[in-house]
Amino acid sequence: MHRLLGPNEAKFWLLDWVAPMNSVIVVQRTGRYPPLDAPRRFAVPVVHAGVRSRPRWGDADRPGVLERQEVADDMAWLSEAQRLLRVRVGSAGHPPWHAVVQHDPGGFTLLLAVNHALTDWRTGLLVASAFLADEHPGPLAPPCEEMLPAGCFAAADADALIDAWWSSRATARWEALGLEALTAILPRQGATRFSLWRLTADETARLQGRCEAEGVSLNGALAIALRDTMQIAQVAHSVDMNRFIRPPPPLGPGLAVAHVFTAVTPGPFWDAARDNRADLFGQIRDGAAGDMLLALPKLLLGGAPDYQPAAMTITGAPTVGRTGGTDADTTMRLVMSSARGGGSILIISMFRDCLQLIAGAPADGPEVPLNIVASRLMEACA
Repeated sequence: MHRLLGPNEAKFWLLDWVAPMNSVIVVQRTGRYPPLDAPRRFAVPVVHAGVRSRPRWGDADRPGVLERQEVADDMAWLSEAQRLLRVRVGSAGHPPWHAVVQHDPGGFTLLLAVNHALTDWRTGLLVASAFLADEHPGPLAPPCEEMLPAGCFAAADADALIDAWWSSRATARWEALGLEALTAILPRQGATRFSLWRLTADETARLQGRCEAEGVSLNGALAIALRDTMQIAQVAHSVDMNRFIRPPPPLGPGLAVAHVFTAVTPGPFWDAARDNRADLFGQIRDGAAGDMLLALPKLLLGGAPDYQPAAMTITGAPTVGRTGGTDADTTMRLVMSSARGGGSILIISMFRDCLQLIAGAPADGPEVPLNIVASRLMEACA
């Protein structure tokens, strides 16, 4: 077996121990999928129970699963992604990955489920590109906590907490607490129901242009649209921590994502959106995103970590960096994940030149009214 899981990887593995916690990478292309029975060079590591039950990365002990489907149109992937989020992958005794290739009259869609402890949005797209090319995706990155500069953390004891994660004391504490106690502090994800709304190309251009003119991020505009349509007072934003790592690690799987919570302020739409953007960037600058990665090390040293529930998490493609090759035949690339912390998730992606919003809500709760959210965005652009 290989190295111990880092703190952020271990958090997602603990979530997965309770119920499958996958990333489902979706790549849609025109043309036909190569007629391979199974990839020959593609391989990813899986999580094994190591000494005193601490999880370690190791080689897969069984093959991946590849299914093929003939579907009527290029929208069949949405319900299939919902199913794949609940299959068990990425740990010893289970397939390292589960892929579905859907053939429709105009092309094909790859859906690739991997354990979320292995990839984030950026590296998920890299792994899917390697799968399609039947190439090895590259070496597993070191834990992101080890690579981030000190300025990414606000906690004065960040270095000590990270160093202690690898200690025999932390291992003894992990074993003493047991998985039930370790998972009890985490927000529970459950079965997720997805819906989708696509803006037109013209609406997308108008929204992007207005956001740029107002000095607002799309996340900020969405936060205020959610305020006005769902009365949401706080949103969580996924933060791509890879952008702070210098030099960047070699291309390959790895997890470097954190979350920051921002209050959604009252006031006129664009003023409030600028406030949200400033709050998000200010918190990242002050180390809030980095400190979110320290919760499990604090627990193992006897502290009391604070995992906040998220009524809504906004996530999407990273701002900068390398996410795998694209070509003219690729119409869509995105990464799906489950609703978190008892709340919903809003995934931002593009279909050709059209912005698409994908909402994942707990299956036992109300859907996110994406049509109303989109209408509020366009009303603000009028």
